[in-house]
Amino acid sequence: MWTYLFMGILLLIIGFAVHVLKWDMLIAGYNTMPKEKKKKVDTDGLSRFLGIYAYISGGAFLLMALVEFLGISIPPTPVTIVFLIWTVIVLIIAQRYDGNTTRGKEYNERNNKTR
Repeated sequence: MWTYLFMGILLLIIGFAVHVLKWDMLIAGYNTMPKEKKKKVDTDGLSRFLGIYAYISGGAFLLMALVEFLGISIPPTPVTIVFLIWTVIVLIIAQRYDGNTTRGKEYNERNNKTR
């Protein structure tokens, strides 16, 4: 229960920091990009998307903590597998905000977004 509670609170804080406070330095790989590549990244869209991902994940972990608090035992393996699959899907979708990748360029061209 404590692990789920800690993870939930941590993810909610990270989501708030990235989404609302615009702490782009928390986005993996963004700090190491050269300046010309950073210009092609839709940081507002990416921050919003990753913030929502963190809110949903944090809420799910808090829900798991509540379920365990109520006395229902949840094995950690299925939770971990679902969280990892969910994270991989989010990473694939997040590429659309990076104008440096083929997927991001195609998405931006389809939606008439210029960087």
